[in-house]
Amino acid sequence: MKRILPLLLGVSLLTPSAVSAATTPLPVTSQTLRGTYDASGRAVFTLPSALYIERATHLEFDLDRSKGSIYTSKTNYSKGTTYKRYRQLQDEALIFPLSWSGTQYVVFEGKPGTRYQIPFILRKLQPLLPMKPSATTSKTASLLVKMKHGSLKQSVSTSLQATRSSLPGLSLEEWTFKTNAAAAQAKRYLERSAAVDYVEHTQTVRTAKDMYRPYQWSLQNTGQRKGKVGADIQYAAALKRLAGKTLQPTLVAVVDTGINSTYADFAGRVRTDLGYDFIRGKTSVTDPDGHGSHVAGIIAANADNLYGIQGINPAASLIPIRVLDANGQGSTSDVARGILHAIKKGARVINLSLEMDEKSRAIEDAIAYADQKKVLVVAASGNDGAKTISYPARYAHVLSVGATDRKDVRASFSNRGKGLDLVAPGVEIPSYIGDGELAYSSGTSMAAPHVAAVASLLMSLKPSLSPSATEKLLKSSARDLGTKGYDTSYGYGRLDVNRAVSLVK
Repeated sequence: MKRILPLLLGVSLLTPSAVSAATTPLPVTSQTLRGTYDASGRAVFTLPSALYIERATHLEFDLDRSKGSIYTSKTNYSKGTTYKRYRQLQDEALIFPLSWSGTQYVVFEGKPGTRYQIPFILRKLQPLLPMKPSATTSKTASLLVKMKHGSLKQSVSTSLQATRSSLPGLSLEEWTFKTNAAAAQAKRYLERSAAVDYVEHTQTVRTAKDMYRPYQWSLQNTGQRKGKVGADIQYAAALKRLAGKTLQPTLVAVVDTGINSTYADFAGRVRTDLGYDFIRGKTSVTDPDGHGSHVAGIIAANADNLYGIQGINPAASLIPIRVLDANGQGSTSDVARGILHAIKKGARVINLSLEMDEKSRAIEDAIAYADQKKVLVVAASGNDGAKTISYPARYAHVLSVGATDRKDVRASFSNRGKGLDLVAPGVEIPSYIGDGELAYSSGTSMAAPHVAAVASLLMSLKPSLSPSATEKLLKSSARDLGTKGYDTSYGYGRLDVNRAVSLVK
């Protein structure tokens, strides 16, 4: 029996002649590739995923006698940038997810002039098993400094050997030092200055009818995988209630690791023109980690297109804002910048599926500014199983969200405590990860976008809804769990989109 291994293969380099080599369309009906390797020892096939998606989630190529490489776009094919395979069978049978829009390229390599015969089959696979929620928090060699009146003189930062950058809108500056010790020494100095409102360390923040629709138990729990029938957000009933109603486009900012907008399920849903990558300092946003794409799929993956999964709000447009790196970590300063960018670009809802252990007044100020600008901020409660919720979910003006499982029980990892507002499904939630695979992932990071999506759906249904009115609707419509009434394990209850929609007048 073949066993799936989480193995990443190395990159196969293309020569210029391979890039310009003649290509052959991958057969739609035949399931064996036959031919002769060219003079460079290659056979190149084009692979439009859309031709196969009605029948499969993946293609499997038997590479017992060949080497194979896949390129997810013509651009990557021209550059020689291969798809870094996530699923690889022990006997070298390559499994490729059919997630991308446009055309993909498959290159097989063998002895020049020899015949090849490469079987391939269409496969329907379940999402990968859950990824583990991660993390550690640490202080960095940077400080966030807020002045009472204007900026401190340049000579002060020069004498402290700091480089400075500003966070417009918050009267904040980030001062970066060569070492943590230098930052700590400067912090002690600045705390004694009458011109300084506050100074804090910049902390490390961490990532707190479609083919796969039957696996989306959070939208419709039929008891699959030992779940409890009906322990879901009542999405099927909400869709019936919404039939025939007009939904207006609503901007939702995903402040995270980015979004891979090249997936077919995200076509027309990701506003790349409004996004920004604060890790690389670029307007083009990537997602090398996959966490942000997973969050994005929960909110707004296209429905009824045969690909992957169904997002919750069919009228949501996503603003991709990258503040976390390929390891799911970033700085409090970049998170604050990300929130400000989302506000500037017109987001009505901001999703923060991230957490940190210590308070950051910089992020608190950014969230307060969002509240002033009538933007709803939704944040994950944290994944430590603690009796206090993490920051930024703990701040005022944040709708904090914990996680429940398939049986409507609080997940063991979900932080609880004073300030918890709602719970939503967050255990084994299928969505996209960094290389086009669908994977189950667990965490309050998955629960928060359920709430952000429903909040945006209510605003799409009634654009005049304010953040406070939206929050009130979500709380009053939630399904009470645990102790009767509000409690610190379930907040006001589990998200119920059907009840929420029914209350919109």
